[in-house]
Amino acid sequence: MTQALYSAIESINALSLEEKKQLWRILDNTITETIAQSEEENWIEDDEAIAQIQQVREEYKKGEYVTFDQYLAKKSP
Repeated sequence: MTQALYSAIESINALSLEEKKQLWRILDNTITETIAQSEEENWIEDDEAIAQIQQVREEYKKGEYVTFDQYLAKKSP
């Protein structure tokens, strides 16, 4: 593990729970988008893959997804 990564982990551990949730949302959005773009570029785009990608995009536009806060609310007793 690099020193920079170790320092980042220490900094994250020092955050409040609310700050960690905010960081999680930011990272989740950023990383998810980056990974999705990378995977889309590397996929062999057959008809099925194209249809699945389009379906997910349409669901997102319609608001058919669960936010991190909603996920946490369902998980809490």
